[in-house]
Amino acid sequence: MKKKALIAAVLAATTLTATTAFAAQNPFKDLPEGHWAMMLSRCWHRTVCFDGYGDGNFNGNKLMNRYEMAEIVSKAMAKYDGARPQDKGAIKKLEQEFGAELKDMDVRLTKVESDVNDLKKGMKWYGDARLRYFKNKKMTSHSGGDQTGDNAVSNFEKRVRLGVYAETAKNLTVDGRLKYEDNAFENRGPGEWAGSSSNINPWDNSHQNQNSFRLDKFSLNWNHANTKVSAGRTEISLGQGLIYWENQVDGFYVQHKFGPKVTAMTGWGDISAEGWQDGNVPAWFGNIAVQTSPATKVTLAGLHTQHDNYNYRDSNYKAQSKDYKLNEVALGMNTQLADKWNLIVEGISNNSGLYKNTKGLWMRATYGKQVWNKANTWQVYGEYFALGGGSLDASYWPHRLNIAGGDYLGGHGARGYGFGAGYMLAPNTNFEVTYYSLKPYDKNSAGFDSYNSVAYAALTYSF
Repeated sequence: MKKKALIAAVLAATTLTATTAFAAQNPFKDLPEGHWAMMLSRCWHRTVCFDGYGDGNFNGNKLMNRYEMAEIVSKAMAKYDGARPQDKGAIKKLEQEFGAELKDMDVRLTKVESDVNDLKKGMKWYGDARLRYFKNKKMTSHSGGDQTGDNAVSNFEKRVRLGVYAETAKNLTVDGRLKYEDNAFENRGPGEWAGSSSNINPWDNSHQNQNSFRLDKFSLNWNHANTKVSAGRTEISLGQGLIYWENQVDGFYVQHKFGPKVTAMTGWGDISAEGWQDGNVPAWFGNIAVQTSPATKVTLAGLHTQHDNYNYRDSNYKAQSKDYKLNEVALGMNTQLADKWNLIVEGISNNSGLYKNTKGLWMRATYGKQVWNKANTWQVYGEYFALGGGSLDASYWPHRLNIAGGDYLGGHGARGYGFGAGYMLAPNTNFEVTYYSLKPYDKNSAGFDSYNSVAYAALTYSF
C-alpha cells in the first residue's frame, strides 16, 4: 500500500481537522507547502512522533510495508495518554488493524533484549594495575664477581592487565587477558643508570619503558561433573608455588575433583609462553591436592621439561643453545593455625642431573587478616629460604616467591630471611612493602658472603 493512500485512510477514520494549533514548521524537507499531506504530517509529527524515514524526508511516493506502519502505530500508542480524544479512537483502531505485526515486533525485541542480557550476564571484565619500585630484583652480590653489572640493581616497574571472562555456552567458558609491563630508571650500579643501548627488551627489541601489550592468556575451558579441561594459553599453579604459580603455558590440562577432599591435575605445554624465553620449552606437569582437615591442605606437584636445552638467538641474532632442564618434585602444606595465623611450608627437589645443590625449602608465616575487597585490613609475614641453585627456576621467575630465589638457574641459590607487610588502603587497593637479607646457598663454592639487600614497595589495584 502506498503511504499516500494509507494515511488518507487514517485521516478519514480519525476525522482530524486542521486548526491554527497545528500550524507548525514543516517537519519534512521533501513536502512543499500546500501538499495534501502537509496538515497531517504536522499533526502526527507533533502528537505521535511520526518522524518519516529519519533523514528528514517524508518519501510520500515510496511503498510502505505493514511493519513500517506498525512502527508508527507503536510510537502513537506510546503517546496515547497525551493524545486528543478524537485521536485516541484512531490509535485504538490502528492498534487492532496492526495487532499481529505489533505482537511479532514485541516478540523479536524481547528475544533481542534477552540475548543481550544473557551475554552481559555471562561476560565480565577484570584486571589490575601495579606500580612497584624494586631494589636488586635479580640479586646482585656485594663482592661482585660475575654478578656486578649484569642485572639492574634497582628499577621502577609498571604493569597493567585487562581480561575478559565469558560463559559462551553451558559448561563452556573463555578466559583471555592482555598485559603491559615495563621497567624504567634501571640502575645497574652505584651512580650508573642504564642508557638507551642497554635498556632494550630482548624479546621485542623495544625500550624497556616502551613495551607493547602482549597476550597474557587466552584459554577455552570446559567444566562438567567435577572435571575441568583447559586448552590454549592457560594459567596454572602447582603445589604451594615453588615450581609454578599463576603462570602461563601454551598447552592444556585436565583436572578432576575426587570427592570433597582430593583434586588431581595433569597437563602438557610450552612453559615459555609468557615470553621469558625466545625458544620453546615443552614440559609435562601435574598436581595433587588433599584437604586433610578443614584447616590444612597438602600438595604434591611435579614438572618435567622434555629437553636438556633449547635453541634461541642472542642479542646479535646468533643461534645459541642453552642448558635448561627441570625434573622438579615439590611437597607442601598450607595450614590455618588460628584465626589470624597461617603457615606455608614447601620442599623441592630438581633431579635433572645438570646442576648441583638441587634441594630447596621455603616457609612463610602470616599474621593478620587482609581481605582484598575490604579497606583497612592488613597482614604481616616472615619468610625463610634455603634454596639450592639447581632446585628451582630463579632465572625467569615462574614461582610465587617475592625474590628470584638465587642469581640464576644453576647459580648460587639463596639462604636467608625476609619480611613483608600489606595494607588495604581502600577496597581492592593494596600497598605492600618487603625486605630480604640473603646469602648464597653455599657461600664457600659461591665465592661471596651475601647478596645486596632485596626489597620492594608496591601499589596494586584490581577490579
